Amino acid sequence: MTNATEWHTKACEAYFNNEFEESAILFSKVIEEDPSKPDVLLKRCAAYQNSNDYAKALGDAERALAIIEKSTSEEHRSLLAKAHLNTGVCLHHLGHYTQAQEHFEQSRKEEPENNTILNWFKRNSNKIPIGPVPIAPTTTTTTTTTTPKEVRARHEWFQSEQWVTLQVLMKNIQPGTVQLEFYPRALSLCIKMSSGSDYNLELDPLSYAIDPSQSTYKVLSTKLEIRLKKQEQGILWKHLEGEDTLTTSMTQAAPPPTATHKTAKDWNKLAKTIEEEQEKPEGEKALNAMFQQIYSNATDDAKRAMMKSFVESNGTCLSTNWSEVGSQVVETKPPEGMIAKKYEG
Repeated sequence: MTNATEWHTKACEAYFNNEFEESAILFSKVIEEDPSKPDVLLKRCAAYQNSNDYAKALGDAERALAIIEKSTSEEHRSLLAKAHLNTGVCLHHLGHYTQAQEHFEQSRKEEPENNTILNWFKRNSNKIPIGPVPIAPTTTTTTTTTTPKEVRARHEWFQSEQWVTLQVLMKNIQPGTVQLEFYPRALSLCIKMSSGSDYNLELDPLSYAIDPSQSTYKVLSTKLEIRLKKQEQGILWKHLEGEDTLTTSMTQAAPPPTATHKTAKDWNKLAKTIEEEQEKPEGEKALNAMFQQIYSNATDDAKRAMMKSFVESNGTCLSTNWSEVGSQVVETKPPEGMIAKKYEG
């Protein structure tokens, strides 16, 4: 019989594999065993948010907030900022911007340096309407909110020694609709959809520090590709988000696949191979590079032989033997089937 701990582990695994609906179902089994844990409620809230079910997510956020505010537990009180933040995010997506702002303000009081909270505070403040304030839904409401299908998007990631590459798989993104902010340990993404809805991705904290000034993104036809420059090169990121208590070098251990979907591909190895292949010269560049290497390592006589044979043969012969070419003119030797013709200007 599966216990709450095993359900919790499976729920977290499903969440990290972007199986959000399955993750919510599994977290529900944990909550059935003990409904008094605000941290599990907030995790299911996150799963509902990623499934675009903001009405259910709001219910979990408010339940967690009620438990935390009544609790004297230090562990529970440490979740207060997170509970207010998630409540605000859900209200924001449901269009209740004034009520959302109140929760963002409370969250900012608890953690004034949290970049994700500050970003949501600024983003939501621009949405507050002028006029009558809509009434926020309560946890007992039966109203459901339908989010456009195009807002749903899967993301996956892989890494090399220097970079972490995150891909948001979404077609036909317009460059002017992407708002992306990099922080030393966080990332905040908002894509304005043609339907008027927003796609949001908040990663805070990232597993390790990045260099915001060198991190970039590129809009492609089928995805948004984000490249995060690692602050510490060679460090293996076991997860994209969250604290990693055990630091491992990519050269010390065989890294597991880090793509967020289930696959047998080793994305770390593939990314490194691609970088190496991109650096290799091809065609004429490769040939010139080979000649340059031979020339740089040659003796003085060999260098003279190479220059003389190449020039006199009009580029059809290359010799390193000075005793052969030093005392005679090197003839032009075109490839088989071709005829050498004298240039007439």
